Amino acid sequence: MENPVNPKIEFLKDVKLKFHVQVGSIEKLLVEVLSLKEGDIIELDKSIEEYVNVQLNNRPFAIGEIVITNEKYGVRIVDLAE
Repeated sequence: MENPVNPKIEFLKDVKLKFHVQVGSIEKLLVEVLSLKEGDIIELDKSIEEYVNVQLNNRPFAIGEIVITNEKYGVRIVDLAE
């Protein structure tokens, strides 16, 4: 489904924007980071049911929930930032 483009900004429709999705974070001591090895799991501070933060060009854009679509991760937008 394609959204119609406002004629006043039609010339901007091909501008590329970068989305970032933050699923969680954690702080670790340097000694802990240096001891990480292949196969280790880094447990984050959010549960799988919590919303994720979506940024557009490094600015808050929305919150969403992780989904799987066509065997890839995606984000369903739940609420847009104000």
